[in-house]
Amino acid sequence: MNPPAMNPYLPLTAYIPDGEPRVFDGRLYVYGSHDLAGGEKGFCPGDYEVWSAPVDDLGRWTCHGVSLARSAVPGMTEGDAMAAPDVVRGPDGRYYLYFNTNAQKVCRVGVSETPTGPFELIGEVRLPDGTPYEGYKMFDPGVLVDDDGRVYLYVGFCIPVMPVPERFTGRASPFAPTSLGFELESDMMTIRRGPVPILPGAGTAAGTGFENHAFYEASSPRKIEGRYVMVYSTEQSHELAYALADTPFGPYCYAGVLVSNADLGLAGNIHPVMPYGNNHGGLVELGGDWYIFYHRQTSGQEASRQGCAEKLPRRSDGWFGQAEITSCGLNGGPLPACGSYPAACCCRLTSPDIQSKRYTIRDCRRSVEPHIYEEPCGRQPCPYPCFIANIGPGTVVGYKYFAFDRPGRLTLTLRGEGHFSAAIHADDPDGLCLGRCTGALAGSWQDFGLELVPLDGTHALYIRFETTEGRLQFAAFAFAP
Repeated sequence: MNPPAMNPYLPLTAYIPDGEPRVFDGRLYVYGSHDLAGGEKGFCPGDYEVWSAPVDDLGRWTCHGVSLARSAVPGMTEGDAMAAPDVVRGPDGRYYLYFNTNAQKVCRVGVSETPTGPFELIGEVRLPDGTPYEGYKMFDPGVLVDDDGRVYLYVGFCIPVMPVPERFTGRASPFAPTSLGFELESDMMTIRRGPVPILPGAGTAAGTGFENHAFYEASSPRKIEGRYVMVYSTEQSHELAYALADTPFGPYCYAGVLVSNADLGLAGNIHPVMPYGNNHGGLVELGGDWYIFYHRQTSGQEASRQGCAEKLPRRSDGWFGQAEITSCGLNGGPLPACGSYPAACCCRLTSPDIQSKRYTIRDCRRSVEPHIYEEPCGRQPCPYPCFIANIGPGTVVGYKYFAFDRPGRLTLTLRGEGHFSAAIHADDPDGLCLGRCTGALAGSWQDFGLELVPLDGTHALYIRFETTEGRLQFAAFAFAP
């Protein structure tokens, strides 16, 4: 039996945000940047890695190791970030890697004979005279190889608030007011045409239809059913939206939100269901359905992110609606309500202690808010290296969705000090109560069981911690007959 796929789709100790999904020869590959547990080193301090899974077994991922090391990139400093990359198969059958670092304007290009790398750097995106293009910062490159073999590169970062920050006073900003598009020659590096304005930033969105959802970063192009689709992170930062056009350079029309990593905007929701921050991802078709890849924040701050994915609903016009964030991810349906699950596969984490504002790189709230955490274990084995930490009264942890077949018992694995009580609900944090769990914690991981009200069918599961004497950690839960 194949293991179920769930969110996050990679192991809980893997932090590969900004995921660009690509299918090559029956395998799904994810190309992303590389954060570290805890986030103390900021965004993207790790080497590039490639992960893949068979398209018919999306719960079984393989890490193919380092595809490009930081040490191989000229000009990299310890504090620089290897930001979000993209990889495409070129008309020559080889695989091309595109990326930009935080401290540099240029877009670098690597090539490999295989989709897993390693990638050899072959230069920068360049002008026809051979000099690197440095007109604007080529941030978050996304690449499209069209049906006719023509190659298009999209980049950009638009400051959400105008005017331009004071640090650019008296000199030209490195950021364009819109995202930018380029057509490349068949060598995959030389600019044939561009830059061309693609999507408006917040300062140029008035009257365009992109108001409140203007371009921020994270260009991710696809061609679907003959139309050009541009996924991007909006000025709201937590959401990925998309725009449609009939030609690679547009004009593009705003088409809607695909996902928010806090479910903001979903059916009018204005309350974040998870701690949240920036977002980045792309589209892929799997088994006839389209999925949006995105990332979530962990560790009580913005720079320790994990990849997630959701199946997209279809609107009446045939295009995509906003996906609901779930624990199911790539599973194609609900998870079975049997066996054990990590607590950190939650898709809801709310608490009176969690602020409604987004995380930022300068704002670590780990000491005061519940959060998903990886315990630094050193050389000692950790039975539960990843868990939900800092749980206090009123914290709700939720999971969507499970296929229930009348499980008889639920066990919670907890750690902390003092007495606690928790209620288990179906479908809503205040929905049908399936049972209650009480006990006293003595400092180490302990299991606490309760009998469940019999339940059949597909349901969400919510665990509400009603009272705690101290702060708790929640590592896992398990269903039993």
